[in-house]
Amino acid sequence: MDNIKQKRIIITTILLLMFANFAVAQTSKEHAAMGAEAWSAFECSSLASHIKDSKEGERLFLFGYEQGKKFIRALKANKIEKEDISNGVPMIMLLLLEGPSEDFMLGRIYENAQEHALEKVFKTDDKFNSEQFQKDIAKSEFRKRNCQFIGKQK
Repeated sequence: MDNIKQKRIIITTILLLMFANFAVAQTSKEHAAMGAEAWSAFECSSLASHIKDSKEGERLFLFGYEQGKKFIRALKANKIEKEDISNGVPMIMLLLLEGPSEDFMLGRIYENAQEHALEKVFKTDDKFNSEQFQKDIAKSEFRKRNCQFIGKQK
């Protein structure tokens, strides 16, 4: 291969890598949205599990987990502006971002999202709901929150 062809290949490769990095780079708002998506996915995962849809519950949990990891990493790397955090991330999440690891933090977030999502499911007016009524409420909440669309390609 002659010298000119080698230079063209190298330049082309460099340009492709530069454009690939540019296309993957995310804005502060997109990083903040990952926090909100993680919270919503965890809530919906809890609702899906309550109505015995284990496949959907797992899909939503895994999506929330991945978005949560990305959000925490972006937050630690100072890639999210304070305004975007205030406008896009549930405040409870920020209070739960303490601990020895990302997994620990995400466990705390999941537990709180689950509690929040199922709060109205278990009780109505300080009375425990029947198992069937709980399932009906969980199904209704799942639909109302558009859980089936969370984490799916557009």
